[in-house]
Amino acid sequence: MLQRVRQRAGGDRKKLEQVARFAALGLIETEGALAREQRVVDEALAAIGLVAVTPVTKLEELYLWPENVRSWNLFHAVGTQWNIGANGAVGLNYQGVEMVMRNWRIKRRDEQRVFREIQVMERATLRAWEERKDG
Repeated sequence: MLQRVRQRAGGDRKKLEQVARFAALGLIETEGALAREQRVVDEALAAIGLVAVTPVTKLEELYLWPENVRSWNLFHAVGTQWNIGANGAVGLNYQGVEMVMRNWRIKRRDEQRVFREIQVMERATLRAWEERKDG
Protein backbone atom coordinates (compact mmCIF):
# COMPACT_ATOMS: atom_id res chain seq x y z
CA MET A 1 0.00 0.00 0.00
CA LEU A 2 2.76 2.48 0.84
CA GLN A 3 4.44 1.80 -2.48
CA ARG A 4 1.22 2.62 -4.36
CA VAL A 5 0.85 5.90 -2.41
CA ARG A 6 4.44 6.90 -3.20
CA GLN A 7 3.93 6.20 -6.90
CA ARG A 8 0.85 8.42 -6.99
CA ALA A 9 2.55 11.34 -5.24
CA GLY A 10 4.04 12.65 -8.48
CA GLY A 11 0.73 12.13 -10.25
CA ASP A 12 -1.01 14.27 -7.65
CA ARG A 13 1.12 17.24 -8.60
CA LYS A 14 0.65 16.64 -12.31
CA LYS A 15 -3.12 16.57 -11.85
CA LEU A 16 -3.03 19.79 -9.81
CA GLU A 17 -0.83 21.38 -12.47
CA GLN A 18 -3.25 20.33 -15.21
CA VAL A 19 -6.31 21.59 -13.35
CA ALA A 20 -4.65 24.92 -12.51
CA ARG A 21 -3.57 25.38 -16.14
CA PHE A 22 -7.06 24.63 -17.47
CA ALA A 23 -8.62 27.00 -14.92
CA ALA A 24 -6.16 29.79 -15.81
CA LEU A 25 -7.02 29.38 -19.50
CA GLY A 26 -10.75 29.43 -18.75
CA LEU A 27 -11.27 25.85 -19.90
CA ILE A 28 -13.12 24.58 -16.82
CA GLU A 29 -16.89 24.80 -16.85
CA THR A 30 -19.45 23.29 -14.56
CA GLU A 31 -22.42 21.27 -15.77
CA GLY A 32 -24.63 24.23 -14.80
CA ALA A 33 -22.60 26.57 -17.04
CA LEU A 34 -22.99 24.18 -19.98
CA ALA A 35 -26.75 24.01 -19.43
CA ARG A 36 -26.95 27.83 -19.33
CA GLU A 37 -24.93 28.06 -22.57
CA GLN A 38 -27.26 25.56 -24.22
CA ARG A 39 -30.30 27.62 -23.15
CA VAL A 40 -28.75 30.81 -24.56
CA VAL A 41 -28.02 29.10 -27.88
CA ASP A 42 -31.50 27.54 -28.04
CA GLU A 43 -33.20 30.87 -27.25
CA ALA A 44 -31.10 32.76 -29.81
CA LEU A 45 -31.87 30.22 -32.52
CA ALA A 46 -35.57 30.10 -31.58
CA ALA A 47 -35.77 33.88 -31.95
CA ILE A 48 -35.05 33.50 -35.67
CA GLY A 49 -37.05 30.30 -36.09
CA LEU A 50 -34.21 27.78 -35.98
CA VAL A 51 -33.47 24.73 -33.85
CA ALA A 52 -30.01 23.47 -32.87
CA VAL A 53 -29.09 20.19 -34.53
CA THR A 54 -26.18 19.44 -32.19
CA PRO A 55 -25.86 20.36 -28.52
CA VAL A 56 -23.28 22.75 -27.14
CA THR A 57 -19.99 20.89 -27.21
CA LYS A 58 -19.01 19.44 -23.88
CA LEU A 59 -15.31 19.64 -23.19
CA GLU A 60 -13.28 16.67 -22.01
CA GLU A 61 -14.03 15.87 -18.38
CA LEU A 62 -11.29 16.62 -15.93
CA TYR A 63 -11.30 15.08 -12.48
CA LEU A 64 -9.49 16.18 -9.37
CA TRP A 65 -8.38 13.45 -7.02
CA PRO A 66 -10.03 13.61 -3.59
CA GLU A 67 -6.68 14.07 -1.84
CA ASN A 68 -6.12 17.25 -3.89
CA VAL A 69 -9.45 18.93 -3.23
CA ARG A 70 -8.31 20.75 -0.10
CA SER A 71 -5.21 22.17 -1.83
CA TRP A 72 -7.29 23.17 -4.84
CA ASN A 73 -9.84 24.96 -2.63
CA LEU A 74 -7.02 26.65 -0.71
CA PHE A 75 -5.46 27.78 -4.01
CA HIS A 76 -8.76 29.47 -4.87
CA ALA A 77 -8.96 31.00 -1.40
CA VAL A 78 -5.60 32.73 -1.97
CA GLY A 79 -6.73 34.08 -5.33
CA THR A 80 -6.53 37.63 -3.96
CA GLN A 81 -2.89 37.17 -2.95
CA TRP A 82 -1.23 37.58 -6.37
CA ASN A 83 1.74 39.95 -6.53
CA ILE A 84 1.42 42.12 -9.62
CA GLY A 85 4.38 43.52 -11.54
CA ALA A 86 4.63 45.75 -14.61
CA ASN A 87 3.71 42.86 -16.92
CA GLY A 88 1.05 41.22 -14.75
CA ALA A 89 1.08 38.60 -12.01
CA VAL A 90 4.53 37.43 -10.90
CA GLY A 91 3.60 35.01 -8.11
CA LEU A 92 1.65 34.61 -4.92
CA ASN A 93 2.27 36.60 -1.76
CA TYR A 94 3.48 33.77 0.46
CA GLN A 95 2.75 35.62 3.70
CA GLY A 96 -0.89 35.84 2.59
CA VAL A 97 -0.86 32.15 1.66
CA GLU A 98 0.53 31.31 5.09
CA MET A 99 -2.19 33.36 6.81
CA VAL A 100 -4.94 31.60 4.86
CA MET A 101 -3.38 28.23 5.69
CA ARG A 102 -3.45 29.16 9.38
CA ASN A 103 -7.07 30.29 9.12
CA TRP A 104 -7.95 27.01 7.45
CA ARG A 105 -6.18 25.20 10.28
CA ILE A 106 -3.91 23.15 8.02
CA LYS A 107 -2.17 20.65 10.29
CA ARG A 108 1.52 21.26 10.92
CA ARG A 109 2.46 17.90 9.41
CA ASP A 110 0.58 18.79 6.18
CA GLU A 111 1.83 22.37 5.77
CA GLN A 112 4.84 21.62 3.57
CA ARG A 113 2.93 19.29 1.25
CA VAL A 114 0.01 21.70 0.85
CA PHE A 115 2.37 24.63 0.27
CA ARG A 116 4.28 22.68 -2.41
CA GLU A 117 0.99 21.80 -4.10
CA ILE A 118 -0.01 25.46 -4.12
CA GLN A 119 3.35 26.32 -5.68
CA VAL A 120 2.75 23.70 -8.40
CA MET A 121 -0.58 25.33 -9.22
CA GLU A 122 0.96 28.80 -9.01
CA ARG A 123 3.64 27.92 -11.59
CA ALA A 124 1.11 26.23 -13.88
CA THR A 125 -1.17 29.27 -13.68
CA LEU A 126 1.65 31.69 -14.46
CA ARG A 127 2.75 29.58 -17.45
CA ALA A 128 -0.85 29.38 -18.73
CA TRP A 129 -1.31 33.15 -18.40
CA GLU A 130 1.95 33.65 -20.30
CA GLU A 131 0.73 31.25 -23.03
CA ARG A 132 -2.52 33.15 -23.33
CA LYS A 133 -0.65 36.47 -23.57
CA ASP A 134 1.69 35.15 -26.28
CA GLY A 135 -0.94 33.50 -28.09
